[in-house]
Amino acid sequence: MEENLRWYKEKKLDRLCEVLLDKGYLIHRVFSVKDAQEKILSLLNREQTVALGDSWKLMNDEFISKLKEFKFYNRFGEDSEKVKRESLLAEMAIIEGELITEDGQILIVGDYNTSSALFGAENIIVLISENKIVKDLNSGFEKISEHEKYYRMRAEKLQNKNDGLSIGIIENGRKFSKRISLVITTEDTGL
Repeated sequence: MEENLRWYKEKKLDRLCEVLLDKGYLIHRVFSVKDAQEKILSLLNREQTVALGDSWKLMNDEFISKLKEFKFYNRFGEDSEKVKRESLLAEMAIIEGELITEDGQILIVGDYNTSSALFGAENIIVLISENKIVKDLNSGFEKISEHEKYYRMRAEKLQNKNDGLSIGIIENGRKFSKRISLVITTEDTGL
């Protein structure tokens, strides 16, 4: 049964990747979250500054420790608000997409990562997984509404100072050629 499920997920990702390539994204497919972390690290440049957005799957001690080998804006220490502001000037931002539509629009919910993805970094690396594919934007907004308590709890735990939910949408990768890399995993990355 597990083999059939993996085949189904892979086919679903095949269809999505065709759309994403047409929209100008750089695509990197991996199987597991661990593989995704390794791929993300391989895409970084030691000469460029790096910021990490809101992502449960990437905020573990091992990954953060590896990021510290780069010019990393570490917002997990003292004066995190100051570091967050400074990190908006990072050359590379790593974020996790909350959802992705079948036509390739990426929805991002958060404080820091929304700003970073839409306005800040020269290059963006987005982690996304097969389980986050939704039909369209309306389906995405409905799913975000269903999980609003989760997003608010995450914002509180990450000490994001924001009264409401910030939702960003990345329409496509064409506007800035080779700016947005998607690391897509078959393994679920949460909600």
